[in-house]
Amino acid sequence: MTSIGYNRVLSESYFTLDYYKDVLYSKEFYESLIYTIKINTIASFIAFLLTVIVLFLVFLSKRKGYFYTKFFQKVIEAPVFLPYLVSAYGVLLLLMRRGVIHNFLFKIGLISSIEDFPVLTNDRYGVGIILTYVWKALPFMTMMSLPIVFRIDKKWDSLGKLYNLSNVQFFKKIVFPLVFPTISVSFFMVLTYLFASFETPYILGVTHPRVLSVWVFDSYTKMSLDLRGKIMVMNILISSISLLFGGLMCSALKFFTKFGEREW
Repeated sequence: MTSIGYNRVLSESYFTLDYYKDVLYSKEFYESLIYTIKINTIASFIAFLLTVIVLFLVFLSKRKGYFYTKFFQKVIEAPVFLPYLVSAYGVLLLLMRRGVIHNFLFKIGLISSIEDFPVLTNDRYGVGIILTYVWKALPFMTMMSLPIVFRIDKKWDSLGKLYNLSNVQFFKKIVFPLVFPTISVSFFMVLTYLFASFETPYILGVTHPRVLSVWVFDSYTKMSLDLRGKIMVMNILISSISLLFGGLMCSALKFFTKFGEREW
């Protein structure tokens, strides 16, 4: 109601679409939208690829016994239980200039000044944000997919031996098609959540460009009643785009469920 002009705080309330026009015609809105999509998509795709690599390592260890699989699983899943706020603050302390890693490299003589250490946090490219998102999304996507890897029956091993498949070929032709539906759904879940995420870009981001959620927060803290309508429009747009990602996730889930039933 506020987004279309109804505001009980102001003396006058009337139906209007001016707030929507102001936001949709705003250059800053599209800059924030593109920046948000770019950061989230890059982080989600990196997490997707790393999840495939981790699953391959777990599969290889399960067959060859290179390391204790259960312990490796616990280490990978540990970041899931940390809130995003704590994770972002931890990445800030580790990767910022004069942070933990910077001080360590300086003490051992690998760098001689603060300029020798790259800017990994609060940078315009969102490196720190992406690293935090990947660190949080990777264990979630892995945790969703590991049960399938553990359920690979001996009959699949026999099939691999029958066709003389190497470990890489076996994972590519048998294991990956089985876990791909779950990883894909997890990918859309991560993408949907990150689109409206606030804590990480607020701590590790910069004033420009900003993700949409930080832009909304900064606008709200200006305490201007005239901005309330625009703020509500931005909230509605963020929710709508998140629902769009959620719809894609549901469609992917339905498709892969049917696909899985045909395969089994």
